[in-house]
Amino acid sequence: MEIEGTVKNGVVVPDAATSLPEGTRVKISTPSTEAAVPFGQRYIQFKGAAADLPTDLAKQHEHYRLGTPKR
Repeated sequence: MEIEGTVKNGVVVPDAATSLPEGTRVKISTPSTEAAVPFGQRYIQFKGAAADLPTDLAKQHEHYRLGTPKR
C-alpha cells in the first residue's frame, strides 16, 4: 500500500483519510533530486582537479592503487 501526505509541524498528515491500526510500522521515502542529475554534471566541478596523473591511470589503476604489476 502506498499513502501520500504532507509534513505539517513535523508530523506526516496523509492526503486521504486513511486509517492504519495503532502501532503499524511505516517507511517514509522522499523523492531524490540528486539521482535525476547525471553523474557528469554532479562531478564536473572536479574535472582537472588532480594534476600530474599518469596517462594510463584508468587502465592501470590496480597497479597505482595496490602496487600490482602492470598489465
